Amino acid sequence: MKNIKRITALYIFLILLIIAFANQGDYIHILKHLVKGIPYGDKWGHFILMGLLAFFVNILLNSQKFKLFKLSFLKGSVIILVIVTLEEFSQLFIENRSFDWLDLTFDYLGIFVFGQLAWYLTQRKGKGGSEKGKEV
Repeated sequence: MKNIKRITALYIFLILLIIAFANQGDYIHILKHLVKGIPYGDKWGHFILMGLLAFFVNILLNSQKFKLFKLSFLKGSVIILVIVTLEEFSQLFIENRSFDWLDLTFDYLGIFVFGQLAWYLTQRKGKGGSEKGKEV
């Protein structure tokens, strides 16, 4: 558990660093070339970066869920979804940034896919001994 905390903290720091550079109009040189070299690289970047963030947070929270109107949601995914939504909309007010619905869509897709992967791995790990965290 200590390692996942460290990995998650380091990954959050990396994401915050990327956002800070982007907000200043700077783009980390290596990322710029990576993104431009891959078809739809920006969208894949959103998918993977936010997806991995949701993955780590969900693993850290042991894929805890909560219910709302009879629907079950992963706590970590919802936390990341809210933060990512606020960050994307904040770009409307930052001169060097531009809001993009498609970026937000790929953020959401990554959060969902990687969140489900975290849930699956957590459940699989739990089947070895206890049924903790299992929902009907």
